[in-house]
This record gives sequence, C-alpha cells and structure tokens, in this order.
Amino acid sequence: MKNKPLIIFGIGQVSEILTFYLKKMERNIYAYCVDDKFYKKNFFKDKKVITTQQLFKKFPPKDFNLHVAISYKKLNCIREKKYLEFKKKGYFLESFVNNKSLYNSNFKIGENSIVLDANIQPYAKIFNNVYIWSGSTIGHHSHIKNHAWVSSGSSIGGNSKIYEKCFLGMNATIGHNVKIKKNCFISAGSTITKDVESSTVVLHEESKKLDYSPTDFMEIINMK
Repeated sequence: MKNKPLIIFGIGQVSEILTFYLKKMERNIYAYCVDDKFYKKNFFKDKKVITTQQLFKKFPPKDFNLHVAISYKKLNCIREKKYLEFKKKGYFLESFVNNKSLYNSNFKIGENSIVLDANIQPYAKIFNNVYIWSGSTIGHHSHIKNHAWVSSGSSIGGNSKIYEKCFLGMNATIGHNVKIKKNCFISAGSTITKDVESSTVVLHEESKKLDYSPTDFMEIINMK
C-alpha cells in the first residue's frame, strides 16, 4: 500500500509543514487535493492541485494513497470528517513517523497519523488521524485515540489515555494514569494529574507581569 503514489489533502500551513518533513523522509508527493469550493490555484509546492471531485473520478484507491493534512479547527471535527469520507471511499491513509529510531520503541500507530520530532515510549498506541508535534513525549502504555491533536512540547505520563478529538496545547503536562475524556480542550501550559470529563475546557492562566524593568528585576534577584 505504501508504495502507491501519495496525494495530500489540504494546502494550508499543516500541509506545508508535512511537505517539509516528507521531503526529509524521501516520500514523494504526487499531487495535492482540496474540496471543489476551495479550489483557487493549479499548483502548490510545485505539484498539481486537484479537486475532490477529480480525485474520485481519476485517482482511485487501488492506485493512490492519501493523507489528510488539515488542522485542529473546530476541535478536530473537520479533519475527522475528511478522514472518514476518504476511508468510506476505500483509500488507504498513510501515517508518517519522522524519527526513525522510534520504530525500535515497539509502539503502534494507526492510519493518517503524524509523529514529528517526538519521543514515544514503548507500548504506547497512537490511533487513527492523530497529530503529535515536535518535542512531545508520550509515556509507556499510553493511548492517544482517534482524531486527537498533541501540540509541541506536551508530556503525557505512562498508562494515560487521551480520548477522541481532544486538543492539547503547547507544553501541556498530563500525569501518569490520567484519562482525558473525549472532546476536551487543554490549553497551553496546563498541568493535569486527575481525570478530566468529556467536553471540558481547561485553561492555564497567563503568567503575571511584574512592575519592574527587566534590568531592575535581574538586580533584585541578584542574577549573575
């Protein structure tokens, strides 16, 4: 399946970043695809752009693989919808792991998932349509379930579960044996050590600003 020509759905920033990594992985992209109503240009990153209608007519599942490269907009629901649409049509949706050394970690990964420069510990499981960005750590025996998004620098302890369509902001920290139920929004910098129920928003307050100039503050704390 992986030897088939690859078509990337999406021509936004996520697609652009993925293209950068695929070039490093030496995985060639045959073309890009967008829904008909968003078709505005013929080429993206020097490759042809086709519409979804053209995809279904001229690029069948037996001859092409896909990857849906779109963001967490509407709490990952748009990416989920496109993933399910293409699966129903019979396409195989490739996953990519940038760090080749991770293949020695005995972790499992589903379809249409991305692991960039992250650390995945042994026996973790990455389900379908999951994006894990650079600098993240996924602890041993943890599960990241379908359509989730783990932003850069996040840390997830061992034996934890991140459920469907959850979003973890940058540098979020999830303790060991914690369950983040489906459809949760965990903001950047949050620290969670207890289970979080479905459809919960967790916000970490922005750091307070002090009424000192940086120079005066360094003098006060005697920073050398």
